Amino acid sequence: MTTIGIIGASGQVGTEVCLFLKTYPEVRPVGVVRSEISGALLRRLGVEVRLSNLADERQAKDVLADCDLVADFSVPSDFHSIKPHYDRNITRALECTKPGARYVFISSINAFGMGGRFNRAKSYFLPHTLYAYTKRYGERLAFRVAKRVGKEAFVFRLGHVHGLLQQVSEETRELVRRSYKRFAYPDTPSYTIFCHTIAEGFVYTAQGGERPGIYTLISNPAWTWREVLNYYVEPGNRIEMDLVPSARSGIAPRAAARLRGSVMGFLNDHRETIRTNVLRHMPDLESRVTARLYSQRAGAQIQEFHNQSTYRPQGIHEGVFPGPRLTRISDSRVSMAEKTSQVEDMLKRLSPATSLA
Repeated sequence: MTTIGIIGASGQVGTEVCLFLKTYPEVRPVGVVRSEISGALLRRLGVEVRLSNLADERQAKDVLADCDLVADFSVPSDFHSIKPHYDRNITRALECTKPGARYVFISSINAFGMGGRFNRAKSYFLPHTLYAYTKRYGERLAFRVAKRVGKEAFVFRLGHVHGLLQQVSEETRELVRRSYKRFAYPDTPSYTIFCHTIAEGFVYTAQGGERPGIYTLISNPAWTWREVLNYYVEPGNRIEMDLVPSARSGIAPRAAARLRGSVMGFLNDHRETIRTNVLRHMPDLESRVTARLYSQRAGAQIQEFHNQSTYRPQGIHEGVFPGPRLTRISDSRVSMAEKTSQVEDMLKRLSPATSLA
């Protein structure tokens, strides 16, 4: 029997991952939580729960000593508490487990450094958000402590996490129910990951199926945005999808596009002045310029009409995220259904009033 400890198991992702781990007969998930209240739901779902905030070393050893793998989902909401929290949790999880136990630090694709206008899916030298900075700090610390104590450490940089209990899944389900007729997404792979695959990754990692290192944890093969939205469409319904070519990158193309826009904007704003003082001397050129401006105006009006019925997500990262993938995870489009059904059966045993809150 493989014992997998989940620190921060009372959160949405931690809870659902514990449930998927329960679908493996050879795996015993253990939820590590801070209080009786936060562990109540896990207990009702049949997950073993242990109480500890890992501050006390002796208590941490009692809680983690029999774990073959420990994964840490916990993170405080206060920025100034994050580094002390990582210092304590990462050190305890690596020092207080048995020899040969493995450790997984749960990071995020945001650790690649995106933020603000730095939106493309790539690795940035400088982090552009505090969240990326703190995740990179935790990643470095995990490998440093693991080297000191002679254990294997892994970093899972999670993409957008979907699943039965996940907020982003409910938001997507509601989105495809609305009155939008079309959806326009970048013509690049999605960076979604389902709790099913996270649990699968833990199982194979605990069994020694992966080498220590940093992994980009998104579905592999990656789902397209079309597949993600259609997964949540109710039977009998359908949606229209436009896959928008990825915007060109680089300083020169962006500068050229801005220049063209500025020139056409200037001509449109000052068309009467130009017509009165310049174009009246060149009637043929006036006709061509007028036709061009009318065509652009009509195009803008048509686009505005389409925009009213087309959903265009904001802040979607374009491109393919770098970094190695786990080698043994399955294609979730094929493998996920059976275990998802088992987890749904677990959740149905709860009363309708039960919630993660």
